[in-house]
Amino acid sequence: MGLTGRRPAVGPAVLFTVALTTITTETLPMGLLPQMSHGLGASQDLIGWLVGGYSLIIIAVTMPLATATARLDRRRLLVMIMGLFAVGNALLAVAPNYPIALLARLVTASGHGVLWSAMAGYAASLVTPDKAGRAVAVVFAGNSAALTAGVPLGTLLGQAAGWRTGFAVLSGLSVLLMVAARSLLPGRSASPAPSGLREALRLPSVRIVTAATALVMLGQFTLHTYLVPYLGDADQSGTATTAALFVFGAAGILGVWAAGLLADRGAGRYLLVTLALHATAVAVLPVTGGAVTIAAIAVWGLAYAALPTLLQTLALKTAPHAVPAASTLFIIAFNVGITAGSALGGQTLRHLGPGPLPVAAVLPVLAAAVTVAVGLRRARRTPHLAVVRPGA
Repeated sequence: MGLTGRRPAVGPAVLFTVALTTITTETLPMGLLPQMSHGLGASQDLIGWLVGGYSLIIIAVTMPLATATARLDRRRLLVMIMGLFAVGNALLAVAPNYPIALLARLVTASGHGVLWSAMAGYAASLVTPDKAGRAVAVVFAGNSAALTAGVPLGTLLGQAAGWRTGFAVLSGLSVLLMVAARSLLPGRSASPAPSGLREALRLPSVRIVTAATALVMLGQFTLHTYLVPYLGDADQSGTATTAALFVFGAAGILGVWAAGLLADRGAGRYLLVTLALHATAVAVLPVTGGAVTIAAIAVWGLAYAALPTLLQTLALKTAPHAVPAASTLFIIAFNVGITAGSALGGQTLRHLGPGPLPVAAVLPVLAAAVTVAVGLRRARRTPHLAVVRPGA
């Protein structure tokens, strides 16, 4: 009977943990900037490029590698990629200098986008058709869980036991996931290689979501990548950062839960509300202090955690015949935003200091809100173009 029989939750649970591990790997340097900067002898804006450069590699290699591995069994592909994560994280844990750290990130990033382009289809294949949507939602919740739990916990561990320990643990977890995938997941033939990107981009909803995703991630990672210096943890004590990340994460759990409830009721409408909350919370940070700052960070965390679910739901529901292409474009846009955000935040930090980071971060989020609002309004006027329904 396999995973569609007696143990239907095992497959999505394994893939959820894979998602959590891979996204935590991608973003953990954000919480350990001072420690990594000191340990590798590089400036904090260069350490930020261990996140931005990682995403740049994903953008460059995802499409060709997805095509090259299109006929590979999904379980075998997953095991191979988790092997890359095990090696890359181990290499980063022992890296003596910045160039070796960059090489380690190249190793892990080379498989990241390929894995995520295959995850949704593989998750759906592990359960009965009536539970496919739930299985996919569980997997993509791993993305939000990484930022709401994985990164704060990894930051705390890195601050307590050294930043290298966090990546060593991720390497060990990757090995365990290789074993779990091999033992618990069934083999599945591959889905067709991602195709039809031009056709998908002709759909109004896909264009809206692609642009909004890139803008949201640009704004998010302009500040999030450099949250440590913004909060003033130059002494590497990490107290303010740890508190902020845990508040951000705890609120994010509520955000994921709320997005799951609301997405089916009107992803477009709730997306606009969430973007407004995100922009407001970030915009007030420079003029707040103490408990008000913590409250603003909580609203920010709640809104950000909800956004990936709402964005992807809007794309998948309004473009049901272009799901593979829409998912691929979502991944690419997501990482374009991360790369650009890391660069913008790094340059802002280098030339203006940490104070203006929230201002630089809020502008792209406002642009994303305008993009969504204008797109939904046009969809109301021209329903034959389709795809985006007013209440979608």
